[in-house]
Amino acid sequence: MPKHATKLAGKNILLIGGTSGIGFAVAEQALQDGANITISSSSKENVSQSLDRLRTDYPEQAGNVHSYVADLSSKNELEHTVEELLKYASRDSPIDHVVFTAGNVPPLVPLANMSFDDVDALLVVRFYGAIALGKHAPKYMNPGKSSSITLTTGTQSQKPSLWLPPAVGSAVEGLMRGLAVTLAPIRINAVSPGFILTGLIDRLPQEMAQDAIEKHKQKSLTKDVGYPDDTAEAYLYLMRDSFATGSVVVTNGGVFLL
Repeated sequence: MPKHATKLAGKNILLIGGTSGIGFAVAEQALQDGANITISSSSKENVSQSLDRLRTDYPEQAGNVHSYVADLSSKNELEHTVEELLKYASRDSPIDHVVFTAGNVPPLVPLANMSFDDVDALLVVRFYGAIALGKHAPKYMNPGKSSSITLTTGTQSQKPSLWLPPAVGSAVEGLMRGLAVTLAPIRINAVSPGFILTGLIDRLPQEMAQDAIEKHKQKSLTKDVGYPDDTAEAYLYLMRDSFATGSVVVTNGGVFLL
C-alpha cells in the first residue's frame, strides 16, 4: 500500500457523532484505512444501526468497529459521560485521534424572545462538550504529535444568517486554538463545513429542503452543495498531518468569495 494510505492503520480512533452524516463518512474511510474505531452518539438505535451497517459493509474489518451510547446533552452529567466514553474507547489501547462532529439542533428562537436556557441548549454539546473532551481526553490518549483532536465549527461563524450559531461556532474555534496551546504536543484542529447534504435536511418539509439545496448551490462556486464523503477528507487530513495544529480547514464550495 502507498505510504500515506497506511498512516491510520492500527490507530485507535474515537468518533463522537460518528453514526450519521460527516462523522459516519469519516468512520467509513478510517475503517478502510485500517483503523480501529469507536462510534458514539446519543441514540441507542442510531448507534446499533450504524454499527451493523459498518460491520456488514466492511466484513473484513468488522472486528475493528466498536460503539458506545453517550448522550452529551445534559450539562450536569457531561463530564462523567465524556470520561466514561473515553475510558471505553481506550480500554484496549490509548486513543490516537478523536473526531468531534456531534451537535444537537434545538429550536432557534428570535433574539427578542431568547433566554439563556436557549443559548445553553446549543452550547452544551458543541462547546461544553468540547471543553470536557479537552479536559479529560489527554489522560486516555497517546501523548505526542501523532495524536489529535478535531472539532467542528461552520461557516455561520464568518457568514452568519442567524444570531446564535455564529457565536457558538466562533467560541468553538477560539477554544480549539486555546486547547492547541494547552494540550501540546497533542494536536487540536477544527473543520469548518459549509452546507453539507446530510440526514438533517430530511427533517425539513420536502419543498423547503429542495429550496434550501438550490439556494446553496447558487451560492457556491462549485454550483453544488457539499457531501459527507468529500468533507470527511478534511478530518482525515488533520489526523494524518502531524505538523497541523491550531488550524481550521474550510470546506464550503467557496461561499466566502461570492
